[in-house]
Amino acid sequence: MLGALQAGGAQAETLRMLLTQIPGVIELAPDGASMRGTGVDLMKEVGRRASVELRFEAYPQARARLLVEQQADACFPVGRLPELQAKYKWTAPLLHMRLVLLARADDGRQLSGLEQAQSLRVGAMRGTMAAARLKERGLAVEESADYLSGLEKLRLGRLDLWAMLDVGISSLAKRLDMPPPRVAWVMDTLDVSFACNRKVDDALIARLDRAIASMRADGSMARFDLR
Repeated sequence: MLGALQAGGAQAETLRMLLTQIPGVIELAPDGASMRGTGVDLMKEVGRRASVELRFEAYPQARARLLVEQQADACFPVGRLPELQAKYKWTAPLLHMRLVLLARADDGRQLSGLEQAQSLRVGAMRGTMAAARLKERGLAVEESADYLSGLEKLRLGRLDLWAMLDVGISSLAKRLDMPPPRVAWVMDTLDVSFACNRKVDDALIARLDRAIASMRADGSMARFDLR
């Protein structure tokens, strides 16, 4: 037991990781308590290498952001946007992702800029960076409580476009028995990191950084399919 706790020569510590569900990538297990998915597996491996026990909890995105600001042992994975920079303590980037506007597979429209979406019905999940970015650009956004309900609106033709990070899209489409939606426009590219409460110890952040660097160096990041 002691050897497991002191893997890598560092005493294991605990962080709460507050996660927004993306079916197939990050989701509650059937027991309703634990979490599973390729995204969870990736984070577990980071924690294992850093000798940090990550305790996963499911929250809506907006709630997770607020709780991490308030609670000293909390973190969440999020795009490192300038407007969030000062609110959290950040690890090295985990992933490089795109913020995209999705259209149905049978919708042939191709955008050349966000201004072309002004007259369209555009949706995003409430509290996400996608919703915030669209509102900043003056678009009216129909917000949904979760990714599945939003993509269902896209499938049914109640939305023309759906905005999200390009993670879990294939898994979501499979759950809804719909062809994978098509990327109509790339709004931004950004690094996704762990954003932690500002009271999290710098040494703990450094251990997470080293774990992330080791996974990049040995190629193990590529084992986790987040599509």
